[in-house]
Amino acid sequence: MTATLSANEHIDTIGQTRTEETIRNNWGIEAVVYAGQQFHKKSSSSQLRHALGVSHAYLSDMEMREAADYLGLKSQLTTLYTQALDTLPLPALIEHDHGWKVITQVSEGGWTFYDPSTQQLQTQALSTNPSQREHKVMLLADEQLTSKEVKFGLSWFAPSILRQKSQLRDVFLYAIALQVFALVSPMLFENVIDKVLVGRSLTSLHVLALAMLALAASEPAYSYLRNTVFGHLASQVNAELSGRLYRHLVGLPLTYFKQRQTGQIIARVREMAQIRQFLTGSTLMLLLDLIFVTVFLAVMFHYASTLTWLVIGSLVIYFVLWLIAGPLIRKKVESEYESDANATTFLTEAVTGIETIKTTATEHRFLEQWQRILSQQLNRSYDAQKLGLVAGQAIALVQKLTAALLLWWGVSAVLKGEITPGQLVAFNMLAGHVTQPVLRLAQIWQDFQHTLIALRRVGDILDEPRENSKQGLASVPELEGGIEFSNIRFRYHEDAPEVLANLSLKIQPGQFIGVTGPSGSGKSTLTRLLQRLYVPQHGQVLVDGMDLAIADPVSLRRNMSVVLQESILFSGSVADNIRLCKPQASEEDIRHAAQLAGALEFIEGLPHGFNQPVGEKGAALSGGQRQRIALARALLVDPRILLLDEATSALDYNSEAAIMSNMDEICRGRTVISIAHRLNTIRHADNIFVLDKGQVAESGTHDELVAQQGLYAKLWKQQVGE
Repeated sequence: MTATLSANEHIDTIGQTRTEETIRNNWGIEAVVYAGQQFHKKSSSSQLRHALGVSHAYLSDMEMREAADYLGLKSQLTTLYTQALDTLPLPALIEHDHGWKVITQVSEGGWTFYDPSTQQLQTQALSTNPSQREHKVMLLADEQLTSKEVKFGLSWFAPSILRQKSQLRDVFLYAIALQVFALVSPMLFENVIDKVLVGRSLTSLHVLALAMLALAASEPAYSYLRNTVFGHLASQVNAELSGRLYRHLVGLPLTYFKQRQTGQIIARVREMAQIRQFLTGSTLMLLLDLIFVTVFLAVMFHYASTLTWLVIGSLVIYFVLWLIAGPLIRKKVESEYESDANATTFLTEAVTGIETIKTTATEHRFLEQWQRILSQQLNRSYDAQKLGLVAGQAIALVQKLTAALLLWWGVSAVLKGEITPGQLVAFNMLAGHVTQPVLRLAQIWQDFQHTLIALRRVGDILDEPRENSKQGLASVPELEGGIEFSNIRFRYHEDAPEVLANLSLKIQPGQFIGVTGPSGSGKSTLTRLLQRLYVPQHGQVLVDGMDLAIADPVSLRRNMSVVLQESILFSGSVADNIRLCKPQASEEDIRHAAQLAGALEFIEGLPHGFNQPVGEKGAALSGGQRQRIALARALLVDPRILLLDEATSALDYNSEAAIMSNMDEICRGRTVISIAHRLNTIRHADNIFVLDKGQVAESGTHDELVAQQGLYAKLWKQQVGE
């Protein structure tokens, strides 16, 4: 793949491209960290950069708000004139001299701010220079003090939509202009008929024709402007809503994902699109049109009150039909959504397990299952559509009857001299402007039934509290690596058997610890509790004396790296996967981590070296190659605690030997916990814990455990044949 780089771009030798904008520092992260400290939100720039997943120093406005959100601060970006700075709630962030500062005090003599570039407080006089009178400001407030726990619903979307105030104003103004055009057009036709055709006034024809030409030219232009501004507004709202949903989803605890099928979660995320389309599609435009219905009705009453009451009567019938059909449609739609989710779940499992399907030659069986699920999905979809068609045809019938009655009574009124022919034509045009939005409301009503179901299903995600949403969680400083499990009892579900039963063990900082035991003895559960992926039902997990029950899980995991038996790689290059947790890592750092992991030799042998694509989930690499890249990724961040959960199980003897020869350097300066069935990988550990039935059955060095002639000695003899 080739790419053209402009003169202001830079590229390193392993595929990392950066522009001058990303190299330039606006001190956004440092400013947010300092402001957070004023709200007693402890963090660091490296922790915040890791949480945002950014390697560049220049933060966009959206990234600034995400940084504040991560610290539990509500934020709002605005622009203020210098004279209004003394009204700001402090502290607040201000963009000044091409960088972000933190305002701490404003007085008549000037304003005091913290400058992250110098790490000092400075005071300046308020500027009177006209070019410096307007400032970009980010207001902050403690989310715990200002927000109430609100269930997910339509109100969840209001802040994102109302934040686009200027664009909403423009859309509303253009909509007013279009409605004025819609009001003027019938009046022009009325005059053409009554004054030109009936009165035979040629002079009036020329004047009216020019007015109609001006109207014909203006209406498309204003419609284009309205739709363009609205389209931009909708795209911005959609981007923000999608970001909020994804940020909440990845912040949910692991138990949420373990208790639900992947397809069900994907289906719920996809249903967010239905809600966004409903709110930012034709619905908002329709609401603007409906506002002017009262204006049109007032003009219609001026023309013919009897005919107007006929139109209003038809509107009442429409609403009655919707009230009857709404609950029925909603029930059908809910059933349809459930079958769609089942189909997504089955398809997801089939695609991810396609290798097993092929190796077991069960394609035909899965095809039959898919056809049954698809048939159920189509039947439920057809039932929902059929009910919608019945409701739609009933509304169409009312529309046609209303049109016939208007024609009948209207012509009668003309013949009686109650209204003119031009007024009848104008009335019918106005009636169309009243009934068309209401008829569109019929389709919107059906969409609303879909949206109500989607709201409930997406609420399953957004009403679930994030794992770091608990108030008062402590930020974890850089750890020494001391670990203690005290009287731990744990089970994965209430009705599941106990995995750990009153387990206690202690690990000193800097130790290399081995953990082994029969399958199901609770070895991997230990590492999950240590990462706070799960919380024990009883007992304490302590790291450097801190109870993990009160620790912020994200800052805790930044001090740890984990290599699992089946480590996942992501689509991208080898370098992308190694620097996943440290995007700003240099080429030298990446090569050193790869060397420690025994991966450098095979990486350099790849056609594109570190730029070699790994494929989806690392499918382009062997299992052993994936494991070594995962180990390099773990070592790159220089963790204080390194967890190896059967990390070498997929390696051949030579690859494993290469890693074991580097173990002294890998273990230097950190606590390492290695879970292993292959005991030769932990025989040189400082201490080995042997688990059995959720308890520590034995502990000691390799030689001590062999001498005890217990469970460990039995496992050792089985492997070495002694």
